[in-house]
Amino acid sequence: MPKRTTDERLPAAAIAYVASAFAVAVWTGPAVAGGPLSGGVGVDYQAGANAQSYRGALLFGSVEGSSGDLTLAAIRYDDSRTGTGTAAFGNAGVKVAPTVRLRVIGLRAFGEDSFDASRLRAGPELSLPSRATLGAYYLHVHDSSPANLDAGGAEVRVPLSPKFSYQVGAVVGRWNSGASTAQGILGGTLRAGSRLLLLGEVDVGRNATTSSGGGMLGGLPRPGPLGGGSTSRTDITSTAQLGLRFLFP
Repeated sequence: MPKRTTDERLPAAAIAYVASAFAVAVWTGPAVAGGPLSGGVGVDYQAGANAQSYRGALLFGSVEGSSGDLTLAAIRYDDSRTGTGTAAFGNAGVKVAPTVRLRVIGLRAFGEDSFDASRLRAGPELSLPSRATLGAYYLHVHDSSPANLDAGGAEVRVPLSPKFSYQVGAVVGRWNSGASTAQGILGGTLRAGSRLLLLGEVDVGRNATTSSGGGMLGGLPRPGPLGGGSTSRTDITSTAQLGLRFLFP
């Protein structure tokens, strides 16, 4: 991929995205003001079809109050297909009813070569009496290959204990190339210590891609999709992701 100039790295779309992210933070901030602050650092490794892999390191901060939650993260990554880059990630949930939150998750990646990507996920979450959380969402993925994905998904997160929870879900959508996506998702979160969190997720299906799951830590955010989309393929692919989060007090 050809190197881009400094001017090319700051297109109008990037400026608009930063402005939009700032607006969301300003809108969400008052809803969680006064809530406990937390943060940490993390590392992720992901592997997909055709020996594609991703490695990332991130710094994040979170706040949660009675009316919502907000997580922001900065990411440095190295992708075997798209190269190295940096990304900004935001995850905002606003309580609109005693048991319902509206969650918006966004990610914008700036590659050091010619690759840029954005990912937006939005939808409601319902807290069930069993302490499980049921969510539905719209997912849009866009990158400079160019590839676009519009999809709908649903998931349920179930805490089995104070230290372990699991997540199951499904996503159905279509890439702009005409290739369709239909996949299942299985993930888990383990509190391995007072300041250590382990995350894992497996996505299996036709042209599978990571879904950037919800939650206070935003699942396993990554800049671009592992998997298909550029051609009309029907083969079954899978992605696997592992992550560590070291939490600050």
